[in-house]
Amino acid sequence: MNLFTQIEDPTDLDRIRDVISQSERPEALVPLGIRTLEISEVASDHAAQSLLALLPQDGGRKRVALLVDATPIFKGSVNLKESVAAQLNQHFDVETVVLGDSHHLYADDAALDAATAALAGLDGVVSVGSGTISDIAKVASNRAGNLPYVMVQTAASVDGYTDNVSVVLKSGAKRTIDSRWPDVVLADTEVITSAPLELNTSGFGELLSLFTAPADWWLAFQVGTDQTFHSTPRDLLLTFAGNPGEWGAGISDGNRAAVEQLTKVLAIRGIGTGIAGTTACLSGMEHLISHMLDMFAAANGHETGLHGKQVGVASVVTASAWEYLLDQIRAGRTIDPGKRQDLEAVVTAAFAEVDPSGALGAECWRDFSKKQAALAASNLNLADFVSSAEALEQQLGDTLPNATDLAKGLNLAGAAYSFRQLGEWVTPEVWRWAVTNCLYMRNRVTIVDLLAELGWWTESDIDAVLARVEELTSAGAFAEAVEHV
Repeated sequence: MNLFTQIEDPTDLDRIRDVISQSERPEALVPLGIRTLEISEVASDHAAQSLLALLPQDGGRKRVALLVDATPIFKGSVNLKESVAAQLNQHFDVETVVLGDSHHLYADDAALDAATAALAGLDGVVSVGSGTISDIAKVASNRAGNLPYVMVQTAASVDGYTDNVSVVLKSGAKRTIDSRWPDVVLADTEVITSAPLELNTSGFGELLSLFTAPADWWLAFQVGTDQTFHSTPRDLLLTFAGNPGEWGAGISDGNRAAVEQLTKVLAIRGIGTGIAGTTACLSGMEHLISHMLDMFAAANGHETGLHGKQVGVASVVTASAWEYLLDQIRAGRTIDPGKRQDLEAVVTAAFAEVDPSGALGAECWRDFSKKQAALAASNLNLADFVSSAEALEQQLGDTLPNATDLAKGLNLAGAAYSFRQLGEWVTPEVWRWAVTNCLYMRNRVTIVDLLAELGWWTESDIDAVLARVEELTSAGAFAEAVEHV
């Protein structure tokens, strides 16, 4: 029984904790560490009071950091960062730390080290901004002794605000590392609603991975490479997602209710990831494709695309890959992994496209080789596993993604649904490179690994999957309104 249906307000974290404790195998989940989650039009006004509540009241004036990037953010006509600084100055000695420049901020070693050094000896930290600055703040505040940390969220473009991990760059590759839960998350919906439309439609794209990644997570559990699969995070996610096909249309219109719903769903996504103890519950093949595009952009001096925007487009590919698998099973296709290649050479060659030095290829091979070893040791009988499309569909149930619905949902929300909407540098060749080689970049089993193990990820198979996606996202493909996502 899904007890989350009893909760009306997803920001009631005590109630969520209570339901988790009553669900199946709660001991296998990570305790939810966020103390307060506020999603409102006045949330950013409570930054100073929230931090005060976290610090000991011993009469001394505390020293705190305001961690920001160089991008101006406004709430109406008010500079939000200056407003939060003014709040804090009433109660604390404030050191404002600006990371990056007006064009770029990456969560790389340089930024993480600079932020950590800036927090040394302080009593608390507040960050104001979107995903990258929040990821950096989580890592830095953890390294600085788990400082009391208040996050002011200013965009609904990703779900990483409310989890306990951070996405960072390691040798040019995106990696998810443990960091911490923020103590308080203040999501200001007035600021978020007025954010550039592309940020919110990107958030809509991000949330759609909850309709694709759980299938990959379940697959990894069946293969035996990931024992973390748990029904509670999945139920939490699906309960509060609602029907994006109904409320998603308001995103492109800047509808405040729709943006608030988007912010809530993304917050619940982050919590789901955190309690699961793995990003695998919401990060499958669609995230791998997005990470591949980020690598290409960084290597070639292109502006890195919005993560959620790329994930949304890639979710259609992931769902299409699952549908392709089922079609091949129905057609009675023979399992034929073929002659085993020198996979290290294959991986190295794939990433030489973006790093001729070989450092990125070596980093990805280290991760991919672990996955290959686990797959080789798996007790799963592939022939039995793919013997019946009907049986596989029944096991997946509601977890099985639907590519048509995802594509229509993206279109309805005014979000990107085709790689052609991701930027001029995402050419058909770059897109194909990302889709073809995404399985090589990290130690995570997804549908593309299964297809490769079956021998069903050849050039012609890739052609077929991409042709499916092209048909779904071509002009005229959205003649009928989506009824559900």
